[in-house]
Amino acid sequence: MEIKFFHDVLCPFCFLTSMRLKNIVKDYQDLKIKHKAFMMISSLEDLKAIAPTEADAREVFKNEFNILTRYLKDYDPDKPISKGKIGYVWSLPPLMACKAAEFQKGDEGHWDYFSKAQEKFFIEGEDVTNDDVLISIAKEVNLDVEKFIQDFKSKKAKLAVIQDEEEAKAMGIRGVPALLINDKWLIRGLQSEEYLRKVIEDLEKNGEPKNVELKAYWEQ
Repeated sequence: MEIKFFHDVLCPFCFLTSMRLKNIVKDYQDLKIKHKAFMMISSLEDLKAIAPTEADAREVFKNEFNILTRYLKDYDPDKPISKGKIGYVWSLPPLMACKAAEFQKGDEGHWDYFSKAQEKFFIEGEDVTNDDVLISIAKEVNLDVEKFIQDFKSKKAKLAVIQDEEEAKAMGIRGVPALLINDKWLIRGLQSEEYLRKVIEDLEKNGEPKNVELKAYWEQ
């Protein structure tokens, strides 16, 4: 079984979904997670349109961080924001960096890099569009740093992000997280770990949903 996980480093619901999938994948030997990029903030101009100053941008992201307080015990959104490093942050640079990791180590490398980038953003309050931050993550997840530096701003990495997003849009996906199972069954938004396990077990047993409510992407 393959799950395509469409996500953005800047997405709090993707942060939660990623953690839940990591718990799940350990228990299903034949389950493969394929990582796909999707930009929530596709340009700085889009962000500046709703946040004229960097202080305004920090407030936008603080609201996103506040979402995590509903799900993570003792999470304090003020802690990462108070560092003052998050301002005009947008989706493409960290997603291109994830693709550079994928070029080296496949989906496992993409996931390792994605997870660490989200930790840097949501927990440590780092600007994940900053070159030094992105390179430091590459070091932390044991990539070939020289190759990463060649790749993470390359046309190849940018095209890979764009292709993922075009794939998503062709299936009617307009936001993340989104999970596409076996290129057919689409799950939108944040779901509980319990529900995701039920879906996987249902499809493994029956080949199609019998015990859970689930639709093909073209039916949604």
